Amino acid sequence: MMSFGAQPVCCNLLKTMSVQPASISVLIVEDEPVLREELAFQLGHMGFAVETFENASQLYRYLAAFSTTLVVLDIGLEGEDGLSVCRYLRAHDSRIGIIFVTARSLRDQRIEGLEAGADAYLVKPIDIDELALVLHRLAARTHWPAVERRASLEARPTWHLDETEYELHAPNGVRTTLTLTEMRVLRALIASGSYTCTHAQLGVALGVHPDELDKHRIEVIVSRLRSKVTRSTGLAAPLRTDRNLGYRWG
Repeated sequence: MMSFGAQPVCCNLLKTMSVQPASISVLIVEDEPVLREELAFQLGHMGFAVETFENASQLYRYLAAFSTTLVVLDIGLEGEDGLSVCRYLRAHDSRIGIIFVTARSLRDQRIEGLEAGADAYLVKPIDIDELALVLHRLAARTHWPAVERRASLEARPTWHLDETEYELHAPNGVRTTLTLTEMRVLRALIASGSYTCTHAQLGVALGVHPDELDKHRIEVIVSRLRSKVTRSTGLAAPLRTDRNLGYRWG
């Protein structure tokens, strides 16, 4: 059971924040359906844009196509636990805001959660106003980079990915037909904006669990995609290599 503070207090908190709630996207990973839905309802009522997931696999599939700045994460998940998810997210994006919401309240458990990379550790039953305040403070830290990523994508009119027809449209009007694998790779690269999309993130986009990642396979797919686009359009696709890290689009 969560504890919810008086609404006027929360409204006063929101007025003091520089980032408005409608601009804040929050991903909730919680395997208890009632709690997940209640938490999503309360944050949505406050104006946050909320997506919910019941396990790590669902979260990874979403992140393969969309970027985010904030994740509310339970530790006791079915399958891969929240601590493992937190370490993975932190290793691949130092800017992401991660908040544990968990029933584990012992001191050593709190320390373990923070050492895994979480920015905050809240114990159930939580105060929804406290969670909202933490979300706002983390969003203020990560808001501007997110805005810059969106602006970068919107300002790039030269190449266009048509996900309906599985085609990449080049600036000269020539279209390259893509396979499903190539479409998934390009979708993940473009969604990452100007930031590097790691081999692990591309693996997730292809439906490969991080523990089963074959880095060489990713490199072969990207190399063949580059060659294919050049052959069909006469242009070099803006697909950059960040040595030992991954790839980026633009």
